[in-house]
Amino acid sequence: MKPDTLRRFDLNLLVTLHVLLDECSVSRAADRLCLSQSAISRSLGRLRDIFEDDLFIRRPHGLQPTVRAIELQAELADALGMVSRVVAPPEFDPARCTKQFTISVMEHLSMQIMPPLLARLRKEAPDVKVRVYPWSGRCLNDMATGKLDMSINILPLERTDLHRQIIVPVQAKVLMARNHPYASLDRLTRSQYLAYPHVSLTIAEYAEKPFANKIAMMLANREIMLSTADPHLAFEVVSQTDAMMIGTTSLNSMLLDRYKLRAVSLPPELDSLYSHYQLTWHRLMNRDPAHMWFRGLLFDECQALQNEDREARGVA
Repeated sequence: MKPDTLRRFDLNLLVTLHVLLDECSVSRAADRLCLSQSAISRSLGRLRDIFEDDLFIRRPHGLQPTVRAIELQAELADALGMVSRVVAPPEFDPARCTKQFTISVMEHLSMQIMPPLLARLRKEAPDVKVRVYPWSGRCLNDMATGKLDMSINILPLERTDLHRQIIVPVQAKVLMARNHPYASLDRLTRSQYLAYPHVSLTIAEYAEKPFANKIAMMLANREIMLSTADPHLAFEVVSQTDAMMIGTTSLNSMLLDRYKLRAVSLPPELDSLYSHYQLTWHRLMNRDPAHMWFRGLLFDECQALQNEDREARGVA
């Protein structure tokens, strides 16, 4: 019989037959399947038609399987066991996982997130590998085709085929050296903001995006000392000069401490640069057990980094 022909049969009948063979009693089979005895009797009638055999003979103390029913019992148990394995949720054991996850993470975040993440993987899933790529215009299609597993960025990716988990809000700040003349201030005025040269962190993939457009507007009247796509070069220059740059304290406490930077609020009329760091993945991978597990690890490390930020700022 071809598999296509099975659609003519109610496979629930095989479950009923399996239980009847176990119990040899209509009443006990009915209790086990949470059905009425009449429903079991009707199912038995249909089974007799399908197999062209009585299957069971009624006796004073229950049902006696026929030879044909006994022949079916072993095959039936194997078949139902196989079906159960097919429809059961796949089991996932991180210790046995050999998958390579490909992710896109903003550079200044990846250097903070990846070391503790990899250390955790060495303990929990030593055969898992990770590849980190910068964001590019291909990433959306790469997530749709499975070439890219997930990304962390600030882009407003409003697509119905993408899932998104907010990690932390991103509020723009002015970053400067700790010995900068304005480092003791909580907020700059517009004239103070314009008084010193600026380092512009340029990321080509974020051009023409709302976040980048707002930064460009803020810098319209500024003296740009340096434009660079390298965040570490930008931080280094700011730490050693009187220049300032637009940045954030979100998930950034380690880098601000490393480069001895101070974060000061923008002037009120410019303090509108706001977004979110978000974890994004395609719906095709949404219920994949390995993918779900790795997303959880990545999100946990982001939350740990956020907690470090809060402790560094003295926020409860």
